[in-house]
Amino acid sequence: MSNKIIYLAGFLFLILVGCSNGDTVDYSGEPGITGYVIDKIEESILIVNPEAVDFSETGGKEEFYDAVWANNSPEDIKVGDQVNVWFDAGVQESYPGQASVGKIEIIPSSTSEGATLSDNEALNKAITAMTLKNKLFTVRSIVYDSDKERWTIIVKNIETYEEHTVQVEDK
Repeated sequence: MSNKIIYLAGFLFLILVGCSNGDTVDYSGEPGITGYVIDKIEESILIVNPEAVDFSETGGKEEFYDAVWANNSPEDIKVGDQVNVWFDAGVQESYPGQASVGKIEIIPSSTSEGATLSDNEALNKAITAMTLKNKLFTVRSIVYDSDKERWTIIVKNIETYEEHTVQVEDK
């Protein structure tokens, strides 16, 4: 009888160990979202993918932009940063989705020749200057004009599809 209990206890232990995900999670696959940080509230960031997906063949939107509020983001992440984010668990099916950051990677920004600001810094200034707070938008383009020493940032409201152009002086 005691051997059966030992075997049963061992079997249950193996099942429990096999079913647990352990303390480490493998984040080597594709990120859950790649996009720009367009808002930040404390440790939560709103990331919007600039690439649209067409769901019209299945009755959905022709132009859908993935957007996720991700909590537990590091302090050094700023509005305007382009990031890859892997989630700690699933994403809640609200829109924008909601998830916890498992791993985050800042995509290096670039500085155009002659520019003082990087593209991410220019986007940060544009978002700060815009009256798009609490609105969902995606980044269409970020272009530096060295002759005029300014950035032109085009964003698109992903609810109304209206585009807005913002000029940012390169200072």
